[in-house]
Amino acid sequence: MVKVLKIWIAVLLLGVWAGMAGAQTTSWYGSEPIDPVASFNRGVSYFNRGSYQQAVQEFSQALRLNPGYALAFTYRGNAYFIMGNYDQAINDYNEALRLNTILAETFYNRGLQFFEAGDYNQALAEFTKALQHNPTLAKAFNGRGRVYLHRGEYDWAIREFTEAIRFNSNLPEFFYNRGDGYFRKGEYDRALADYNEALWLNTVQAEDAFNRGNASFYAGNYDQAIREYTEALKLDPGNPEIWNNRGVACLTNGYYDQAIADYSEAIRLNPMYPDAFNNRSFAYRLKGNYDQAVADATETLRLNPQNGLAFFNRGFSYQLKKEYDRAIADYTEALKLKTSNASVILNNRGNVYFDKGDFNRALADYNEALRFNPGFANAFLNRGLIYHYRREYDRAIADYNEALRLNPTDNDALIMRQKAYAALGNVR
Repeated sequence: MVKVLKIWIAVLLLGVWAGMAGAQTTSWYGSEPIDPVASFNRGVSYFNRGSYQQAVQEFSQALRLNPGYALAFTYRGNAYFIMGNYDQAINDYNEALRLNTILAETFYNRGLQFFEAGDYNQALAEFTKALQHNPTLAKAFNGRGRVYLHRGEYDWAIREFTEAIRFNSNLPEFFYNRGDGYFRKGEYDRALADYNEALWLNTVQAEDAFNRGNASFYAGNYDQAIREYTEALKLDPGNPEIWNNRGVACLTNGYYDQAIADYSEAIRLNPMYPDAFNNRSFAYRLKGNYDQAVADATETLRLNPQNGLAFFNRGFSYQLKKEYDRAIADYTEALKLKTSNASVILNNRGNVYFDKGDFNRALADYNEALRFNPGFANAFLNRGLIYHYRREYDRAIADYNEALRLNPTDNDALIMRQKAYAALGNVR
């Protein structure tokens, strides 16, 4: 029982200021002003005399006047506890803890503002108030340590950073700050140990965020993936893979300029990164910058001559530039490398042959594309166009029907089918 009383007394000493701060408003009851602090103090008097029921009434009155009076919840909880009303005591303690946590965050945030404004004395006072309300708030210890570090009081700073680490050993900043304290004291071995720990934590946490980004991306949640990659970059801004992957998520979301910027940063960090060059090639192509798309794909192939996707990207850009022979050559190289998207490459090469007027080769490529992927709606549409051009309207209609079965929203297939029916004299 003695330990419990010591805790109550400590709470009273630490909380008097908070009670006063929370009681700036005076209410009126009849003709007499009623102050929540006055009610609270009367409750403490009754409590100390053992009149717990009357104490509860006064604490309750204080709380009616000031529902945010955390210390009144604590003392009323104490009274309920002694009276054997344990459920109500727990409820009051929980509310006191919730309010104290909110107040602690408020004081901490004010401390940060004063610190950034250069008012270090007031910042220290605010961080201390935060700790009065939440003695385990690690970042408030870190805040006080930063004040002491700025003042040149290195021993005090190191003590505060050590407390911050005791309550939260997962934040690299705390180790880095303590390392600074040791460094300024000339204790270089300890400084190095803390810097290494900070670096290790940064790497681990960055990897965790990176992996969460990858998982979000593959789950189709691209906005969340971007957020996770951004968090990873805060921890590990020199990692080109994170920049590249965020670029992929941005590109998928249609943020082409941001994607290009991310790929460019990945390339700056690692000029020998073929995937980043190839991805940037893709982004430039989508933006309509075909010359830059060709240049990046060419650089990809210089770094990795076996990159079939780079041949495809460059071939696609050549196709859009109407450099058909170069496009065909690149698509053919991509096919030789047996990339996983052979049906798409064949379809695209068929389109180039079609644009060149080589309908036999175009038809052969569309047939081969459909052999690889019998559910490829575009290949059916394109093959239908070949039959249509040859005036084989029944075959064309059959392919347009299949394209529409696979993709009912394909307006091109719908329009061409109507034209084929019209050519047959059977408009539908």
